[in-house]
Amino acid sequence: MGTLMILLALLLIVGVPILLWKLWGLLKPSANALEKLMAMVTIFACLAFIVVLNNHTTPYYKEIDPFSEPCYSPISYEHSWWLISLHLLSVFSMMMLYFKEYKVPPIQIVIYVVLLTIGIALNSQFIYQVSLHDTSRIHLWDQGDRADVFLAMYPALLIVISIEIVVKMIRNKAALNRSIEYSNKWLAAINNRLIKVNNLPLFAILLTLPLFLVLMLALVLFGQDVDAFTKVYSETATWRLSEHIHPPTVDDRHGHYLCTVAALGAPRIVKPIAIGLRNHQPIVVNRQLQIANAFEFMIQERFPKAHRIIRYCYDRYGLNLSKRVNTERLSNLTYYLMKPLEWFFLLALYTFCVDPEKLIGKQYIPLTN
Repeated sequence: MGTLMILLALLLIVGVPILLWKLWGLLKPSANALEKLMAMVTIFACLAFIVVLNNHTTPYYKEIDPFSEPCYSPISYEHSWWLISLHLLSVFSMMMLYFKEYKVPPIQIVIYVVLLTIGIALNSQFIYQVSLHDTSRIHLWDQGDRADVFLAMYPALLIVISIEIVVKMIRNKAALNRSIEYSNKWLAAINNRLIKVNNLPLFAILLTLPLFLVLMLALVLFGQDVDAFTKVYSETATWRLSEHIHPPTVDDRHGHYLCTVAALGAPRIVKPIAIGLRNHQPIVVNRQLQIANAFEFMIQERFPKAHRIIRYCYDRYGLNLSKRVNTERLSNLTYYLMKPLEWFFLLALYTFCVDPEKLIGKQYIPLTN
């Protein structure tokens, strides 16, 4: 059985590349060895991209179990429909220009080149997004998965291939135009200019702006947020352009105080602002937690004996209560129940502190990249 598995593995490792090599030769007989090699590498990079991306699908607001759940996604799927659509269109345009080149109508050529140019820009932006994957705040997470590398390979290859296709089209067009002579002096001047400058890429890039305007109008007409163009990357966690802090992993929820577990509620409700440190452990920090901690600091400084009594009573009763707050719904409820105390603490701080906001802002040391 073991020998059979080895033979099957060898057949896949050797047979699939040979099959792809032959298939590419049938699809485009004029393809050279480098083009066939690039096609095979891109196909395998695409498969690796799909596998790795499938292991990074968790939205930024969801807590994960590092032992069984996927890591955080580099894109916001809620706002990604336009990104996926443009990517598919750019890949289709790349294939059409590669196999057909100038054997399609001129309008189609312009559209394909425009979409190809947009694809280069989008792939470059995606590479920048995945160039940083900070999983240091995910408890017990493997730091050596190199997801950033595997996710960047496929779009990088698409950029190289797209640029090569455009360069090849420019050279072929220039060679073709050299054999054409126009009797009209204006057409002849334009043709000579095209031979020397060959401004097709510039023309295509200039056409990308109106296309993006059309896409923005489509977003408005269909009731979508125009900010979807930026939110597709910003509404994420752990990546380069991410603007959110993910909740702690599921095993970090126990053993904290009421304001701390309240901060583990739904982000849209509790409004987390940073990841801080308590006893060398990361915790989610929101304004309610900062205000409560600032109030405790003020009481400790001004009334140390009263503080010791309050702390003793809270450690005895409040800590046990906080351990029972172990779901997002209970954290949300705790957050709301703590609101009157938060307002009382804030009133006391503004009554007895010279610079209350400075004291509030100093609570907990934020983690840095």
